Amino acid sequence: MRFSIFDLVHWPHRGEPWDGRRQTQVYREHLEAWQCAEELGFDAIWLTEHHFTAYNMLPSPNVMLAALAQATTRIKLGAMINAVNFHHPWRLAEEAAMLDVLSGGRLLLGMGRGADVQEYAKYHQPMTEGRPRFREGLELIKRAFTEETVHFAGEFYTIDGAALMPRPVQQPHPPIYLTAVSPETFVWTGQEGYPIASVFLPPEQTAQVYAIYQAERERAGNPMAPEDFLLARHVYVAETREQAIEEARLPVLEFFRLFKDAALPQTVEELDTFPENFRYYTEHWRPLFGEDISYEGLIERGVLIVGDAASVTAEIARQREIIGFDHLMCQMAFGHLAHERVMNSLRLFGEQVMPALR
Repeated sequence: MRFSIFDLVHWPHRGEPWDGRRQTQVYREHLEAWQCAEELGFDAIWLTEHHFTAYNMLPSPNVMLAALAQATTRIKLGAMINAVNFHHPWRLAEEAAMLDVLSGGRLLLGMGRGADVQEYAKYHQPMTEGRPRFREGLELIKRAFTEETVHFAGEFYTIDGAALMPRPVQQPHPPIYLTAVSPETFVWTGQEGYPIASVFLPPEQTAQVYAIYQAERERAGNPMAPEDFLLARHVYVAETREQAIEEARLPVLEFFRLFKDAALPQTVEELDTFPENFRYYTEHWRPLFGEDISYEGLIERGVLIVGDAASVTAEIARQREIIGFDHLMCQMAFGHLAHERVMNSLRLFGEQVMPALR
């Protein structure tokens, strides 16, 4: 198996000022964890992009990846995702090329349309444009990588006689990954042959959409590789299972509070106004309205893997048997989980769980 870190970099001090000292400390603590992950033998670090919210302190994951490129030597560096819809695609292609050069060819390029309600609202971008704008932007990015001179006239983007400089180290371009939640996206990504990452779905439901994805890849003549499907899970390891369950409880619930504030509308009625191309996403999160999140339910559903090294190993093996994945993205820093607990969990996972599953 392969193992990587997925990190949202939350602001962990709810209700407290965003002063320079504390912000610097948050970044330094996460950098320390990522360097430790390299030492422990993790395969990649994945950073994501969000705006206007304490849910994520990386409005530009590419800036942080540039810093991480200089602080590491071996581990792959991934964006999961760059939100194509909120940028000019050509600029993203240029930044990706720079990152690939700076890292010596270690970049993994994840891209998506973005799905958080307030981001679309505050950018004044219609959600109906989400999917077509993303697919057009993705096409332009790929042409930037693969053509010497690009002439492009689309519905949303136009560029004429442009050449990408610098050029990426990896040819024709760094590996491109997409995210998938809805069955429609699993079908399309399978047909196009993109590697994908998925999060939040329980194992049995993940297995169903993964089977759709595999079937579409085979039908389109895109053979699968072990690294082509990444499963993201919250993971916390402590010395005993009871200790782990207790220590992760409040930080996980804080994570979902942050997520709800960032990604969902204020009322459940607003979900009914969403366009059809966001329907699956909104229906998936409808249960978060009007009731408390069940911590025990998250464990039972398999979206949180928590325990001592032995029980965490067993749960990953169980989900792997159901789904068939070979790459686990571990979200190990979540909510307001204390840095020393993140580091302890990281080391226990790297030293005791990974060797048992490699």
